[in-house]
Amino acid sequence: MTIEIADRLIKLRKKYGYSQEELADKLGLSRQAVSKWERAEASPDTDNLICLAKLYGVSLDELLNTDDSVEKIVEEQVKPQQEEKKEGIHIVDDEGNEVHIKDHHIYLKDKDGNKVEKKKVLSKLEKVNIIISSVLGGVALITYILLGCLLHMWWNAWVVFFVPEIIASIVRCIQHKNANKFNMAFTACFVFFFVCMVAPGGLWHPMWVVFLAIPVYHSICGSINKVLGKKDEDEEYEKE
Repeated sequence: MTIEIADRLIKLRKKYGYSQEELADKLGLSRQAVSKWERAEASPDTDNLICLAKLYGVSLDELLNTDDSVEKIVEEQVKPQQEEKKEGIHIVDDEGNEVHIKDHHIYLKDKDGNKVEKKKVLSKLEKVNIIISSVLGGVALITYILLGCLLHMWWNAWVVFFVPEIIASIVRCIQHKNANKFNMAFTACFVFFFVCMVAPGGLWHPMWVVFLAIPVYHSICGSINKVLGKKDEDEEYEKE
């Protein structure tokens, strides 16, 4: 089903004053089937085409006439099937509301195809990561207090609070198999403050160069991901 024909079906239905539900009832179909025709996600079979032509008082030629090439028609027909396979589990209720489950995410769409909500289902590794982050956060706090009380390092021991997020980001890299998930910003800050406060005399001026590692690192990882065809989850959701 091409976009041109789908738009024609919408115009004819509205011209004769039918809602999607009313047209579906006349054809003995679900409203969701009519909705898919009008979104060019599916095509009416021969019997339904004949019924639509008679219902609207037009010939099949008028109903299906299009200026698109054969290649374009085939492309439009294959595209929804490819998207269906890519989306993982696909559920549609009688009212046309949709639920798509893919890569530990649940995408909700209303009957008009608008995105309603995105929920994330935590994997075991993500749950472990949350637990590790919580535990390391507690350990960092205890370590800071001990270093402050025993060694009077209140002014510089606070850098230990960078460590939990750095370790958690390493776990995220492993989970997503994506080096771009590593928190280079936290790592650069940790290295900068640790070296400057520990090194004799301080190295505040030359050590600022470590922050250049942030854009360089993510640029390299981004380029590698593009070569490998990887996309961020939020980017995929926006393009669906």
